[in-house]
Amino acid sequence: DAYHVGWTHGAALQALGAKKDRIGNAHMFSESPGYQATTRFGHGLGSAFDPAAGLLSEVGKEMMEWQAQRRDLIEQRIGKL
Repeated sequence: DAYHVGWTHGAALQALGAKKDRIGNAHMFSESPGYQATTRFGHGLGSAFDPAAGLLSEVGKEMMEWQAQRRDLIEQRIGKL
């Protein structure tokens, strides 16, 4: 479902400093595995384990560093990503 990110969340991506070519779906948000859960009412949550590193500017780099620092702990809890 990563194809929708650039359209549905384009304004948020832009506010976080995404490169203008990331708005829309010219680039996929993530090409790696992830997790998605959807309720029978149509609401859901999607999480990519390794979102495209070039997606955001400095905010994105901080997020990727935060995620990398916690990866070992997460893998201990839920298994290898």
